[in-house]
Amino acid sequence: MDELACLRALQAVHVHGTVTAAAGVLHLSPSAVSQQIKRLERASGRVLTLASGRRVVLTPAAHALLETALPLVDQLARVLTDCDSGEDGPDRRAQVVGHVRIAAFATALRAHVVTVLAHLRQEHPGLTWSLVEMDPDRALPALTAGAVDIALVHHWQGQPAPVHPSLTVTGAHHDPADVICRRDDPLADTTPGADDEDPDVDTVSVEQLTTRGWVSTGTGTVCHDWLLHMFARGGRRPDIVAEVPDFTLHLELARHGLALALVPRMGRPPLHEELTTLALPEAPARVVSVAHRSNQDDDPAITLLRRTLLSVLH
Repeated sequence: MDELACLRALQAVHVHGTVTAAAGVLHLSPSAVSQQIKRLERASGRVLTLASGRRVVLTPAAHALLETALPLVDQLARVLTDCDSGEDGPDRRAQVVGHVRIAAFATALRAHVVTVLAHLRQEHPGLTWSLVEMDPDRALPALTAGAVDIALVHHWQGQPAPVHPSLTVTGAHHDPADVICRRDDPLADTTPGADDEDPDVDTVSVEQLTTRGWVSTGTGTVCHDWLLHMFARGGRRPDIVAEVPDFTLHLELARHGLALALVPRMGRPPLHEELTTLALPEAPARVVSVAHRSNQDDDPAITLLRRTLLSVLH
């Protein structure tokens, strides 16, 4: 099956733009990815990639190869799955075996994924897995390129859901987010909010937040884009004083009065006694989804893990 791996490597380079980035999602070294592409070039007798600045672009021959070969690769994967199911029979399918590669964002890992994997290890010892932390902007391309089999992703409610023709993305959970500040902050008065999970919540308007410094998860991330969107609806822009990917550190910055933070509740550690939660009139929420390749709908291992994750998230 070396040719299949070579095609996946070529596709990953096309999706991610560099050999190094493709190697990261495929869990290979850059040298190994380069060797796989060279093997395809020798087999096809064509040049398949060209350098363009810091990026790698595909030649017309490479695009034609992917367009022709990838549907056959997907068809072969389905045939092999069908053969495996036929040989094993119903008793074998009851005890799921296989290896599933999973990508998930950090708070989903903390809240659900680790617990699900621990449970499945007890119920299905023949099911193995590998796990990588990825934000949605990387996880969906990795899934499309065949680098992972299941991806937990999210987008903000009210914004377009990700659309990928080869993927099935199933929304499972709405994850509200709150503004976090110090309890002695002038924004934190005694007016109770409408948060069912925390009665000690105050309501603020976006206008009250425009002059304050904020911590963000960083340019290009989904949560950063939402923070910009939240202010842009009123024609404003947040004053972002820190860019930190870890929400735990967002809470620390808020606790020391250095920045306000917009933190989703999924996977959020208990708030320090010095912190409080401010609710917006229209509370933002993430839509958490489980994604897989549509041509693997019937794969027993992927189906088991996907359904288990969905049941936990609902």
